[in-house]
Amino acid sequence: MKRRLYSLPALAVVVVLFAMTAGRDGTLTSHAAVTPVTPFTGSALLDDWGNRFAMLGTIVNENPLRTQIRIAIVQLAMFDAVNAVVDGHYRPFVSKPASPPGASPEAAAIRAAYIVALHEFPLSQSLTIELAYNAQIAGLDANDQAKADGIEVGQLAANKVLAEREGDNRNLDELTGYTPGSGLGVWIPTPGGSPVPQTPFLQFVRPFGYEDPSRFRPPAPPALDSKTYTNDYKEIRDVGRFSDSTRTADQSATARFWSPSASALWIANIRSLASGMDLLTAARFEAIGIAAVENALIATWDAKFTYMFWRPVTAIRAGDIDGNSETEGDPTWIPFLTTPSHPEYPAAHTTVGGSALGFYTVWFDNDEFPLEFKGLNNAVRTYNSVKEIHAEEANARVWGGMHFRNSTEVGTAVGSKIGKYTATHLLKPMD
Repeated sequence: MKRRLYSLPALAVVVVLFAMTAGRDGTLTSHAAVTPVTPFTGSALLDDWGNRFAMLGTIVNENPLRTQIRIAIVQLAMFDAVNAVVDGHYRPFVSKPASPPGASPEAAAIRAAYIVALHEFPLSQSLTIELAYNAQIAGLDANDQAKADGIEVGQLAANKVLAEREGDNRNLDELTGYTPGSGLGVWIPTPGGSPVPQTPFLQFVRPFGYEDPSRFRPPAPPALDSKTYTNDYKEIRDVGRFSDSTRTADQSATARFWSPSASALWIANIRSLASGMDLLTAARFEAIGIAAVENALIATWDAKFTYMFWRPVTAIRAGDIDGNSETEGDPTWIPFLTTPSHPEYPAAHTTVGGSALGFYTVWFDNDEFPLEFKGLNNAVRTYNSVKEIHAEEANARVWGGMHFRNSTEVGTAVGSKIGKYTATHLLKPMD
């Protein structure tokens, strides 16, 4: 754990606007005038802190996949804070502190996010966090007592969430769990990528809502002499190559559309769907949805670094020596898009997308609904069913030359299970 948990003094804190501000320990400190910001409401308040976490992660040069674990934590802390203040009829992630009548749920959410931010990021970022917090508290449309009561609840909720996540392995060294490999079928660094894999430590992070990262681990990838592998090899060799490919212009555009980080794309989509929801509903929707995305990432990395299966670019360049007479090799083969720096199986994009869509299916009680989705450079596509999105996201990874077909299909199946499990076990309605 990076930082200590913070405690409030015995007396309730009162935030005096413009003259005094609440410090990280809850005490009032003389301060220069604070300029209040236009108050955020509903999902905009939650998203402001989620986006701030992403910005802080960039500032401290942290891998975005590690920062996203922190974002899931702050979303859950904000939910517990808001659920407590409004007396929501949902099970908390960790706790539901007693809340005085009239407490501000916005103040509770802001304080919870502030406490988690101070805990998760280095001291060098404290001033940035403090200024954002003080300005938001100052801008709330609530009296001092309502703010103070909300602050107290938010602090209690955040500290409980941080205590529950202690020892969850989110702060392990980046390369924990990685041993370089070699040989047929084994992942090695790929052209254009990093000389070491991306964040292998993720395989050990404790998921949200269950304990074992390997709970949803799929069976091993197909053998190199299997029919499934042979068919997948031939498909991607032809359609996924950079030049002289059978890939159409539309297929190339689809591969590019889905090329950014899957978790970043789906977190943004979850936030877009929460727009317009009331604060409690948005807090619950975003907390479950983002937890489902992170659970899928953790499960994907568990499988990737368990099986260490090679990428198509490595496989095709070694096709003549892989023991399969039907896999014609090409030592100069290059994929259409740069291969990500981690093992191939299963596909992270379809696992993460499958999880988010599994969550949507439970939440909306339907697998056919219009969904507007932003991809590369904020280009927008509209879909009408879960099945349609599954198919296109899978195709994009094959057409981009990064994944075998079987890997995308396994990812979709595993992700769907994770999303539905998370949606039905986390922050459930009270009996």
